[in-house]
Amino acid sequence: MPRFALALLALTVAAPVFSAEPAADGKPRLMRPEPAPASESLRLPARTAPAEQAYVYSRATGVLAERRADIGDRVKAGELLAVVAAPEADRAVDKARAALAEAEARADLARATLRRTRALTAKGVISGEETDVGEANAKTAGAELLAAEAELRRLEQLQSFQRITAPFDGIVANRQFDRGELIQGDSAANARWLFQVVRVNELRVLVDASPAAALNLRPGQAASVEFTELPGKKFAATVARTAGIIDPAAGTMRVELLLPNPDFAIPAGLNGVVLFSTPGAVARLRVPVNAIVVRNGRPMVAQVRDGRVAFTAVVTGRNFGTRIEILDGLSADASFIVNPNALLQDGQAVP
Repeated sequence: MPRFALALLALTVAAPVFSAEPAADGKPRLMRPEPAPASESLRLPARTAPAEQAYVYSRATGVLAERRADIGDRVKAGELLAVVAAPEADRAVDKARAALAEAEARADLARATLRRTRALTAKGVISGEETDVGEANAKTAGAELLAAEAELRRLEQLQSFQRITAPFDGIVANRQFDRGELIQGDSAANARWLFQVVRVNELRVLVDASPAAALNLRPGQAASVEFTELPGKKFAATVARTAGIIDPAAGTMRVELLLPNPDFAIPAGLNGVVLFSTPGAVARLRVPVNAIVVRNGRPMVAQVRDGRVAFTAVVTGRNFGTRIEILDGLSADASFIVNPNALLQDGQAVP
């Protein structure tokens, strides 16, 4: 028997809400489908996460000379968090500046020599070959000057990495170094981050929704979030995005909401519940779960037509525990048997 059929059969047997016994007069209990509400309240477990977070590394290798931020400090984008002392990097910049000055002097000399060579060539004092050599020397000196400028800019950029700054407005959630400790730059295999910075003036609310629930959620949809640790409070949130793919391992789709948190009242990592208001089912009909039976691997309902049993194949939708949606196969005025006996047969008379 297929897995979904076993599941439906289990629900049929286990559902305690609807009586499994016939009416007092011995007749089977009959019902009609009930319409689904225009909208439903959907509750899903959720967890908060920072709107942004970054692990800040050092690209410079040296000793931590200054640490200006600690756990819990609020920082602004570009604010100095720490300074790494790397004297060898400073000396490399000094050397590059001297090399640039030397390259500029050679380029000036080459240009001046070329001007004199051209003047003498015009007077016929020297041959044109000397001018060609002078032009080549001037181009070589110019190229060396550009290379020296590029090297100085590279080393100055590396030197700037000694100043560790915040990537955005946020809170320092963690740090791993104290003053005087050796910092390995990001070129080292054992490099460790210095600070964890998070932005929590806005939170992401992470929900792993079932496929049926996820397909009813759209970006921009409003929701509210509740937390056990904050009783009596509801926080407005908005659906920001859905993953668009079902996780094959969990069978759920990731949905993210944005939750404003300007006063930092809600910490990241807090578990809660999200309440959505979703449209009703497409079929607008529901029946008790114990009205569904599985025969020949298909879910069916035991309808009563002209006083006789008629097993009808149906297409089921979402299961709400005691009731299940019927997407196709059953009309609103149909009469069916609740918890039909396994011995019932098509065409059997109903007393």
